Amino acid sequence: MTVNKIFGGFIVCLCLLTVAACRDELSGQLHGKWQLKTIEQTGHVTKVDTVWYNFQSESLFMYQLYWTEKDTFICSYGYRTQPEGNVIRLELIAHPYPVNVFLPFTDWDEPVQTFHVEKVDRNRLILRKEEKTYTFDRY
Repeated sequence: MTVNKIFGGFIVCLCLLTVAACRDELSGQLHGKWQLKTIEQTGHVTKVDTVWYNFQSESLFMYQLYWTEKDTFICSYGYRTQPEGNVIRLELIAHPYPVNVFLPFTDWDEPVQTFHVEKVDRNRLILRKEEKTYTFDRY
């Protein structure tokens, strides 16, 4: 083996470890309950205070909202995957309500959504999906 092959192999391993570490770091930072504060789309900001995203483990997700007309909370459970470093994929499943019953309460058009994580720290989470930016505060 030449020095170049050894060095090249070392660089590839280092890159793979860095990607894995970023995923673990993001997963740890997401863990917890986040309250949606604003949705921004094409310069228009909508304030929100009735929606929470809950990241309960490395793969479990819960979408929770306060249904003001009925003065009650409803939720839907699902899964979170991380196909790339700063990309998360959220998928709702039919529990405890059928997805087609729950979706009209949300701004989601289908049960699977892919978001780019723009920022996450101890207090703030910013997700982007196409032209929408979602800003959350840790609850």
